[in-house]
Amino acid sequence: MNDPLGPAGSLGPHLARALQRQQTQGDRALLAATVQLLDEQRSQGHVCLVLGDWAGRSGATPSHVLPPAAAWRAALLATGLCAAPGTTPRTPLVLDADDRLYLLRDHTAEQQLLAFVRDRVDAPPVLPAAELRATLAACAPPVVAAAGDEPDWQLAAAVMAVRNRFGVLSGGPGTGKTTTVAKLLTILLQRAPELRVALAAPTGKAAARLTEALRQRAAAAPRLQAQLDQLQPTTLHRLLGYLPLQERFRHGPDAPLPFDLVVVDEASMVDPGLLAVLCQALRPDTRLLLVGDRDQLAAVGSGQVLGDLCRAAAPEFGVGPALADYARAAADLELPCRSDAPPIADAVVLLRQNHRFGTRPGIGGFASALAARDPAGALAALHHGHPDLTAAPDAHAALAAVAPALLATTNAADPAAALAALGTVRILTATRHGAMGTEAWNRRVEALLADHGVPTDQPWYRGRPVLVTENDHHHQLWNGDLGVAWHDERGPFVAFPSADGGLRRLHPSRLPAHDTAWAMTVHKAQGSEFQTVLLAMPDGDGPLWQAPLIYTGITRARERAVLLAAPERLRQALGHWPQRSSGLAQGLAAAVPPAANSQPHRPAR
Repeated sequence: MNDPLGPAGSLGPHLARALQRQQTQGDRALLAATVQLLDEQRSQGHVCLVLGDWAGRSGATPSHVLPPAAAWRAALLATGLCAAPGTTPRTPLVLDADDRLYLLRDHTAEQQLLAFVRDRVDAPPVLPAAELRATLAACAPPVVAAAGDEPDWQLAAAVMAVRNRFGVLSGGPGTGKTTTVAKLLTILLQRAPELRVALAAPTGKAAARLTEALRQRAAAAPRLQAQLDQLQPTTLHRLLGYLPLQERFRHGPDAPLPFDLVVVDEASMVDPGLLAVLCQALRPDTRLLLVGDRDQLAAVGSGQVLGDLCRAAAPEFGVGPALADYARAAADLELPCRSDAPPIADAVVLLRQNHRFGTRPGIGGFASALAARDPAGALAALHHGHPDLTAAPDAHAALAAVAPALLATTNAADPAAALAALGTVRILTATRHGAMGTEAWNRRVEALLADHGVPTDQPWYRGRPVLVTENDHHHQLWNGDLGVAWHDERGPFVAFPSADGGLRRLHPSRLPAHDTAWAMTVHKAQGSEFQTVLLAMPDGDGPLWQAPLIYTGITRARERAVLLAAPERLRQALGHWPQRSSGLAQGLAAAVPPAANSQPHRPAR
């Protein structure tokens, strides 16, 4: 599928040649080396190239040493193809005042996000605190703070999202992000019963999970239940009206979205370009709430917007004084507060207490330790002997640990039961290729099934999980949709869940691009949960040995996780939290966040 935002893949050689054809002055070799390095940085998730990080080091080849930052900057500006922001005419490359080099489209998207967020967080409260207090009391049942020594951060987040037209809700699995969204909807519907709401996510599966989870929490709130019954979860591309043949979106500044509130779940997966399009498509009075886990893997493309927003706000040290005063006046909430916080701190709330893993001390302890940047604590949780989190010594033992759950799919009585069984187990990998990639694990699983009499030499054997890997508008199948192969007297077919809770069948010849999905990458699994997860890390060194990938993989498990990883590499990886270069966090952090050992203080009454 073509994307108007363009790929994050390799652009270097093509762009370098295109720019060299346009270049009439300056150092052609340096420009080519710089563009190649920028391309390499983008392929690793960075939005820009920070000249100071590379000045004096080898460039495209070991023999090409890059100049000092000041000389490098002057040389790039002398090419006529690179300019400072706001220069007319616009150039293909942009070099900002802090010597960050961008492709023009990446810089434009980042500046659009900065302008949007700054405008929203600098605005006065949408609703006076006294009016919110009255609304909380009028809700049925009333929305009140939960008892306890710690602040009710779920209510604090809902209050923040009512106060602002832009907000960020972050928290790990089981901290109550969906419950918080339900509280927010309850409050807003009390004030505006005809509230127009959109629930979206990067993938259709993630959007559907959010809507279903909200419905489960709406039993005691009839008004909320009625609203949710009318909502159709959607992907961001569908929400914005992506037109693939024209490579553009239907909605934008001249055709805004018709909603009062847009909630984007799994926001850690959203890249800056797509989020900038969404922000440009919102009316001035539309609320936007980004929901996600700042510690999960960032977008497959470049950037980590949710991480940048949280880094600028530093919510672990408390909220800003404006939000602290508002929460006290509206809901009697006493929140830790930072007097020196930048405005973005009034729009970001971090949920802290885990409600899911109370009976799963292995997974819960592992995830909590990683979120606290405590690799030793994570290792202790892994090796403690908790039945819900174990380390496998080798691939054979790892496969044996999940074999019964895998066999349940092929032993199911019908496609519906097979799909249900598929939702209980998944093998997750860091990559598709190699001895520990998805392809190798799919082969291992099919060999195991063959040993139990499953005819895996037939392409559409019963129970084969089929993962769609590209959007198919004609058949209404989307990247990430999961079906199961089956056959009856009419022949083979693939069954997919339908919107009405039933199944729809599709002949294999009509499927878009797809993979066998006994195993999938952690990136593909974001937004999903399974009862049992086997996470298999690579068998060699490389950049995929990182804490966010391990954290994301393990926390896909609801009940049991098995980790296959070389101990020495694992020990190093648990302390490795890569940061992607961009200017978003710095642009929003008008005040310097406190040092890591700072203690938050509570506002005085």
